[in-house]
Amino acid sequence: MEKKVVYRICTIADYDREALYLGEMHAQGWKLKEVSYSNLVVAVKYTFEKCQPDQVVYQLDFYPMKKSDRASYLQLFKDCGWEHITDFNGFSYFRKAHSEIESDTEFEIYNDATGKLAMIKRILIMRMLPILLLFLALLPVFPKFVSGGISFSWGMFLIASIQCTLLIVYAIQISYICWRLFQKWKELSDK
Repeated sequence: MEKKVVYRICTIADYDREALYLGEMHAQGWKLKEVSYSNLVVAVKYTFEKCQPDQVVYQLDFYPMKKSDRASYLQLFKDCGWEHITDFNGFSYFRKAHSEIESDTEFEIYNDATGKLAMIKRILIMRMLPILLLFLALLPVFPKFVSGGISFSWGMFLIASIQCTLLIVYAIQISYICWRLFQKWKELSDK
């Protein structure tokens, strides 16, 4: 069976764009087989298998749970016609052929604002809150160097420069993810 590996940069807030991308790949004859971490820190590795081009809807659901609850969770989606493909980073990946969709409400796993808001809330609490706490824990270290409490050395300057750069990149990434999630939250709350 022919395989294709694609590396893409995406964040936890881009789950809807990711689902559209997977549907486009399936329409081109590449069905999703696996999602995993890549050797590149910022990219996600997608493994596809060659298939007949078809119109398929992909959906992602963020619902981390105990292993004991997993079987009933997957059975619920199977009963609704969704095929479970893989799990990655707290997300479960599902697909359903257009031919199996009988109404507009079946194009999405959560077809109401309440379900979509609940998923965004899970992402914010289970992923973003710990990341924000970690970021806040790292912040106090940098001002100690800048305040002059430590004598200057090139080694410390290099370490502080790297830390400052990483904190800025981290702050930008966290800001983007929070902005996207809160944007989705506002859009759904207005419905």
